[in-house]
Amino acid sequence: MGFKTYTVDEIISYARENSQYYKNLYKDLPKDVTLQDLPLVDQGDFWKYCDKFGGTVATRKQTDGQIFKSGGTTGDPKYSLYSAEEWQAMCECSGAVLHKGGLKNGDKIANLFYAGGMYASFLYTYSMLYHASAKTIVYNISGNGSIEEMVTTILDHKINCIAGLPSIITKIISYINENKLTGFNVDTIYFAGETLYPDQRERICKAFKREIDFRSVFYASNDGGPIGYFTKDCGYNEHRTLSDLTYIELIDPDTNEVVTEMGRPGKIYITSLFKTLIPLVRYPAGDMGEYTEPACVPDRKFRLLGRSDVAARAGYVTIYPQDIGNVLKHCDIDYDAYQIVVDRTTKDRFTFRIAVSDIQSADTERFLEDLYKERPLLLDAINDGTNDVPNVVWCKANDLEYNPRTGKLKVILDKRN
Repeated sequence: MGFKTYTVDEIISYARENSQYYKNLYKDLPKDVTLQDLPLVDQGDFWKYCDKFGGTVATRKQTDGQIFKSGGTTGDPKYSLYSAEEWQAMCECSGAVLHKGGLKNGDKIANLFYAGGMYASFLYTYSMLYHASAKTIVYNISGNGSIEEMVTTILDHKINCIAGLPSIITKIISYINENKLTGFNVDTIYFAGETLYPDQRERICKAFKREIDFRSVFYASNDGGPIGYFTKDCGYNEHRTLSDLTYIELIDPDTNEVVTEMGRPGKIYITSLFKTLIPLVRYPAGDMGEYTEPACVPDRKFRLLGRSDVAARAGYVTIYPQDIGNVLKHCDIDYDAYQIVVDRTTKDRFTFRIAVSDIQSADTERFLEDLYKERPLLLDAINDGTNDVPNVVWCKANDLEYNPRTGKLKVILDKRN
C-alpha cells in the first residue's frame, strides 16, 4: 500500500500543533496525554469552526484531493476535505478488504449510488472496486436516472450484483413488482447509507425469486471516511473495525465511560489514522453500536444499533423508525418504505407516510391498534390531550420525501415551525 497512516499519539500531536480548533480544545491539558484523557468532540461545535475551506479545524491549506458535500437527512450541508493521499488511502484500503465480504472474479456490479452534487458514494464505490483484488465488471449507472432505465440495464446485461442506497433498491423492487418482471440474474445486494431491514430483504428475495446475499458495501461517512467493513461471517448490521485506518471507541451515553465488553451499547466515536488535513479525534460517528466479539480479536466485530441522535418525538412520546417496521411486519403489510413526520395542529402529531404496493387494501385501523401496542405511551399521550391522533397516509414510494441531492430517504421529518 502506497499511503501513510499514523498512530493515535501521532494524530493527537499533529492536530494539537497544527489545528487552531484542537489547540483551543486541548489548551488546558498537559502535553503528555492519552486518547481517553481528551474531551469528546461536540459535532455541532466542530462544524461551527469547519467551513467549506476547513476553517480553524484544518491544519493547512488544501492543495490537492477531493471535497465532498454532505447534507445527510437534514439537508444542512457540511464540506469534507480530503488530500489526494488521504483519498488514495481510503479507497485503496477499502478495496483491499472487499474480497473478505465475498466479492469475486467475474461479478457484474451495477453502481447505483448517486453521482455528482459533490456527493462521495458513487466515486468511493467506483474507486474501491477499482482497487479490489477481484476482477469485476462495473456498470456505472448511478442512481440519478430513471428506475426503468436501471432495471432495463440490470436485466439486459444479466447483472448479478446491485450496489446502492436502500431507498433506490426499494424503488427498483417496487417497479419490478408493479410490472411483474422476471428473468433477473441478481444474487447479491450491496447497500450503504441506510439500514436494509429484514422485512425489506424478504421482499427483495421474493421479487428476484431466489435467496439473495446481502452485504454492506462499507460502514463509512463523508466526514469520517471508512469506519468498518463487511466480512462473510458478519451478521445483521455487523461490521469489522478497519483498524488500519480508523480507531473506534464505544462511549456509554450516560456515563461517558469507554465500553470494552461485548453486548453493551455505546455511541461510536472515531479517531482517524489517515486524515491530517481535517483531523478527527474522538469524533462522533452518529451511530450506536455494541461489540459482538472479545477485545482480543483482530479487527473486532461490532453491530450497529441505529442512529444515536435520530428519533421522532412529539409531546413526550419518542418513536424510532424500527418501531414502525415492527408494526408493519406484525400487520403483514407488504410495504416499500415509510416516513415519520412530526407536525402540529393545535397539538403535536405524528404522520406516518407508508409506501405500499396496494393502497386499497391497507388497513389503517389495524396499523394504529398495533402501533399503540408497540408504543403504549403514544395512546396515553392522546388520551391525556398531549398529542393529536396520528395521521396515516398510504402512498407510493415516489410520493415520499427524499434528499434532493443525495437521494436518501428522509426517514424522519419535523414540520413544526
